[in-house]
Amino acid sequence: MIVVESVHKEFGSFTAVSDLSFTVAAGSVCGFLGPNGAGKTTTIRMLAGAITPTRGTLSIAGVNVAKNSREARRKLGYLPEVNPLPGELTVSEYLRFRCALWGVERAARRSAIDRVIELCGLAEVRRKLLSALSRGFRQRAGLAAALVASPAVVILDEPGTGLDPSTAVAFRELIRSLRGEHTVLFSSHNLAEVEATCDHLVLIGRGRLIASGSAIDLRQQGAVGFRLEIEATRFDAAAIRAVVGVVAVQTRSLADGWTCIDVEIDGAAGTVLSTAVGQAIHTAGGIVRRFEAVNPPLEQIFERLVGAKRAEPVR
Repeated sequence: MIVVESVHKEFGSFTAVSDLSFTVAAGSVCGFLGPNGAGKTTTIRMLAGAITPTRGTLSIAGVNVAKNSREARRKLGYLPEVNPLPGELTVSEYLRFRCALWGVERAARRSAIDRVIELCGLAEVRRKLLSALSRGFRQRAGLAAALVASPAVVILDEPGTGLDPSTAVAFRELIRSLRGEHTVLFSSHNLAEVEATCDHLVLIGRGRLIASGSAIDLRQQGAVGFRLEIEATRFDAAAIRAVVGVVAVQTRSLADGWTCIDVEIDGAAGTVLSTAVGQAIHTAGGIVRRFEAVNPPLEQIFERLVGAKRAEPVR
């Protein structure tokens, strides 16, 4: 697992991380989120042992990073946002080099390389130069290098940056496959990607913890209501707007003659308000063929959670 406990990091007079604490459970995939300047990169570098905290404790798989940095790094696989691959080596040559760096026993290197090549879908390019690979295969090669020594913890910093949509979907599936065998901390700006990939989310802002939990938990913490999408005929828009808790009603005509009604709802009593909106349409003699509650995007939830902390001073 990963444990960050009361961590504070200062660069001169600038506070990058302030009293930050969170835990990533063993075998889980955790999304690490926050706006630019939130302190994500600084935290990742402290976990990797590249920089030391001003105070506080970080541990990787039970090993204190500050007290036993070498052993902590042995338990950590890291794929940075800028994946530094030596273009003059083939995939297999690079993985052999990484095995040597990790100290993998010679007798175990071939099986270790074969394992990650299969896991990361690199069989067709294992003899190709890294410089000849597509962005997607370069990211897979970087991930294979991070996994070749079977580390307990894997940190991925913006691994989906620059991937085309189909490649990004395949890469998400690959990350999900690490669940159970590895503990994964996954930093990304793509919130849809994180929600589709991770079991748990940690949101930070201005170096402080803002919220943590599942996507459902964070939606509840930053509740902004939700939207109804309704396809109906013979409705009374004024009657829908009159329902207490309805913020806005917008309509658009569909090609087949039906109307799509977008109803924005504020507050927590979603079920009650949904029933009232449905009753308003029924009273007008309308026929409904689709009635769907749509959750707000995580971007909206996170903006609300981050905004709630902005007025608080950094300690």
